[in-house]
Order: sequence, then structure tokens, then C-alpha cells
Amino acid sequence: MAAPLSVSHKGSLQNLQSPLALIMALNTDRRQISFPQLKYPPFRDDELKSTIRWIKGKQILDGAEGLWRIHDGLYDLTEFIPSHPGGAQWIQFTKGTDITEQFETHHLKGIAESLLPKYFVRKTTAHRNQPFTFHEDGFYKTLKVKIIEKLQEIPPDLRKKSDYVSDSLLIAFLIVTPLCSWAWTQNAIIGAALTILDAYILTSLTICAHNYFHRADNWRMYLFNISGLSYADWRISHSMSHHIYTNTVYDVEISMAEPFLQYLPRRDKSIWAQMAAFYWPIIHSFSIIGMAVSMYLSALQNPKESTLEWSNLLVLFGPVWMYFLGGLSLAWTLALWFVMTLLTSLQFVMFGLTAGHHSHLNFFEGDTPRSESIDWGIHQLDTVVERIDTPHDHFKSLTRFGDHALHHLFPTLDHAELKYLYPILIQHCEKFESKLRVTNFYSSLISHCKQLIRKKPNDFRGSYLRLSRDISLRKLGF
Repeated sequence: MAAPLSVSHKGSLQNLQSPLALIMALNTDRRQISFPQLKYPPFRDDELKSTIRWIKGKQILDGAEGLWRIHDGLYDLTEFIPSHPGGAQWIQFTKGTDITEQFETHHLKGIAESLLPKYFVRKTTAHRNQPFTFHEDGFYKTLKVKIIEKLQEIPPDLRKKSDYVSDSLLIAFLIVTPLCSWAWTQNAIIGAALTILDAYILTSLTICAHNYFHRADNWRMYLFNISGLSYADWRISHSMSHHIYTNTVYDVEISMAEPFLQYLPRRDKSIWAQMAAFYWPIIHSFSIIGMAVSMYLSALQNPKESTLEWSNLLVLFGPVWMYFLGGLSLAWTLALWFVMTLLTSLQFVMFGLTAGHHSHLNFFEGDTPRSESIDWGIHQLDTVVERIDTPHDHFKSLTRFGDHALHHLFPTLDHAELKYLYPILIQHCEKFESKLRVTNFYSSLISHCKQLIRKKPNDFRGSYLRLSRDISLRKLGF
């Protein structure tokens, strides 16, 4: 197996004089395990991981030639950046990469397809470094047609329900944050209880805000940054990486957890790595702080390539609000906010881990896939075990990463719209002999621990999926 990829001059990409020099400085012969016909992404195993370096790695292997690649076409979207309805970031971040999956899954109205020919430059002969297909008669494209038709039938103002939840959580946070600070000056037990409650509110608000950064630019997406996370950074690590390349070597949410948490099945996984099944709460309590530190260190290394912007200052809002209205000293306020961050981080990640992707029954890089090329929608179902406690509870769905399979398949839809789409999805799965598998919160948490222990690869070619617990409309209450 090839050695970890690296670059010289403190890892700065700017010191490499040309794309050819960059490729020569890297080991681009290393192959993926599950899809050995595809190359292993550069920089994935670097000690300091960042979203920008993930983008740089894609630029090396995607064959986009400094443009934007969609299927086998190269497009120059530079002039379209200011007028992109979703916001400029989506196009700016992805220059020089293959955006086939993002294009197919983020546009449901057909407008983007009609505009695309205007920006066409030429065809490319380079093979895509992804195994996913979008055939017109395949699972995802035919499901997409049915979903678009169904969306015309559901109530038009459903998104207001999510707006009400988001705004209510923000108001609750504004009230409880200084209140919990003041309570510590009166009674430690009440102060502790309100601190836990405030962390729960902040967790719910952060996950709720995640619903908004998947979509066109809007003010509610900035609420994500109050916790210390960055919506801009997460648009790359979550929307463009995890959502698109779930549980593969291109899933940066998996690689960023390494080496502390090793979710990929490896026969040489050490006993200490397997012990993470017991100590993961400690690691994840520091996840928000760790991600923030990684982001700022990367910004210091390459300030011109950073995702930092004014909204990152929103992390100061909570402690400042707490300090001026709460009554504690500055030192105690900062200490209290630190504890709040740890509690928020643990809850945030715990709800993420139980959303369905970290089950030991799912596909991960290292497992044997159904085939060397696979419909993108089928792959999404192979990487999720749906929780059955959220489809009819909008608050849970919005604040617990609920309705996760549909959310991955159609990330720009609001969570309030997803529950109406289950009958179509399940019937479509039956047609294509696939499955939407189910679990509950506690089983998902245990299964996540088993995945940290798992060394043996799953084989998705044969009867493996037929042994999985299936879902029905009755179980979802339809």
C-alpha cells in the first residue's frame, strides 16, 4: 500500500508551480479499496485536514481542467457566479472539480439543465473518478421525476413550519442563555439544570440551521455559526462531501475523525481504535472545538484559501450575550460557555451518529459494493439505516437529522416536505428491488459502536441486504 500523500513546503499548494508539478509531488497511483478502478484522493490522510485541501484533492483527480465538470462535459460558470440563485459560494468553492452529483441532486425544477448549454466549453476524455451513475432509467433519475410530480400536490407553505421552529429556538436561546448564567449566582443545581437545557436548545438550533445551509443563501443559515461551527465550511464538508460521497474515501466527515475514531472497516484496525466504541463520547465532546481549531489553523496556513468570513464572529455572540446579561464574571462566563460547548458538541454529534450512516450494517469504504459502478440513489440507501421515530414528528425530524434517507436524496427540500414523500420512495424501492432499512435511536447508537469495532468487510453483492430489517408504510404510519 502506498505511503500517505504529502506535499512539500509546509503543505502549501501555492508552492507547486503547475498542475503537472503538483501531480508529480503526490502519489496518485494509490487506489481505493471498494472501487479499485478509482484513484485514492490526495491529502485524505494528512495530519491537518481541511475542507479546502479536500477541494484541492478533487481538483487534481476530477479532470475538470480548471473549469466545472458535469458528467463528461466541461463548463465555464464564471459569469454565472453572481446570478446563481443558490448563492455564489456553491460555484466558487467547486471550481476545477467534478460537480456531477451536486448538479443532479440540488436542482429539481429543470431550470439548471436548460441554462447549462450556454456555458458549455468542450467534452473531456478523462474518466470520472467516481463510481456513481445517473442513468435516465436508473433508480435516482426515475425517483426524481416522481418526487417532482408529488411536490406539486403537497401544501405550498410547509416551509413556514420549519421557520417557526427555527425562530422559536432562537428566542428560547436568547432567553435561557443569560438566565442560566444568572442562575449560577443563585443556586448551583438550578444553574446546572439550565445549562444542560441551554445546551440542548443550542444543539437543536444548530441542527435546525443545518436545514437552511443546504439551500439558497438565507439569514437562518448563519444561526449555525453561533455554536462555533461554520456554515461555509460545512457546505463543503457536509453538503458537498458527506452528502454526495457518503461513507466513501471522499467523505471528509469520516476522514476528519481519524485517527481518533476509525469508522472504516480495516483488518489491521488496532485494539485501541476498537476501544473507541467506549471512549467516543469523550472525543465527540470536543468535536466542535476540534473542528474550529482545524479550520483556523488551515486559515493561518493558507489565508487566501480560507472559508472564514464575518459570520464566524457569531461564535462570540453567545458568551457576550451571557456576560452582559447574566451577572457572572468574565472568567466564569467563559468557563460556563466552554462547558456549554462541550455539552452541545456531544449532543450534536450523538444525534448525527444515530441519523443512520454509522451503522455496522451500512456500506463503508473497504466493503464490497454491489458493482464497480452503482446508481447514486442506490448507494445512498446502502449507507443509511433510517430511524423510524421521526417521520411524523416534525420537531424531531428538524432537530435530530431525521428523515435522513430522503434528506440525502433531496437535500434542498425542507424537512417539513419530506414526510409526504415516503410512499413514493418505498414503492420505488420495491420496483428496483432495493430497501429502506430501519432502526431506532438506541439500536442505532449500539450499531455505531459496533462499526467502530468492525474489521470484517460487508459484501453487498449477494444476499446481505435481504437479511436486513425492511421498512413498510405501516411502520411509518401511512
